[in-house]
Amino acid sequence: MRTFEPIALDLKILAQDLDDLEALLAGSAHITERKIVAPFFKDRKHLCAALGLTNSNIALPDRVATELHLFGDFACDVASGDSESNAYTLVEFEDAQENSIFSKVETGKTVRRWTPRFEHGFSQLVDWAWRLSTEGANSEAYRRIFANSNATIQLLLIIGRDADLNSDDQARLRWRADNLHLGPHRMSCLTFDGILNSLRRRILLVTQN
Repeated sequence: MRTFEPIALDLKILAQDLDDLEALLAGSAHITERKIVAPFFKDRKHLCAALGLTNSNIALPDRVATELHLFGDFACDVASGDSESNAYTLVEFEDAQENSIFSKVETGKTVRRWTPRFEHGFSQLVDWAWRLSTEGANSEAYRRIFANSNATIQLLLIIGRDADLNSDDQARLRWRADNLHLGPHRMSCLTFDGILNSLRRRILLVTQN
């Protein structure tokens, strides 16, 4: 599914997908990206579409893609969009290992370093932002992907587990996600536990209204 296809988000299916994700995370403290994460999400289109809800400009995701090609040079693991608001979220998965985000504390230090794994995932987002900007919103290729020009695009990195982060780690991760923009594109970062909890809350808000 290397281009967007329409989807009618089904909350019952999404609820089951989230139960499956919770079971996956409960069953293993650490999971790999290629062998576990990528196929897990690829098999669950409604969960993939719901990832778009992390973008405040998306009200109802109605477009979804996996391994979406960006002008032939790059591809994101998952993409979700709202065709009415012309807003999209492009997602990069990394693994959820003990040191996926921060390394072990070095001797004589109190603050942990960002890991090469995290920086690799973040660099993917940087390259997408660069490619989107150099292509230009009015190009034919851009409109072929997003079916419109000047889409509002958020870039999301999902990596790591909450249990491997202390309070300072979580504060640093949150600050980086909340304060960085890649050109006109907002960048966000959540752990796998964080994305599960975020989507659970959003479903609760919808069902209560």
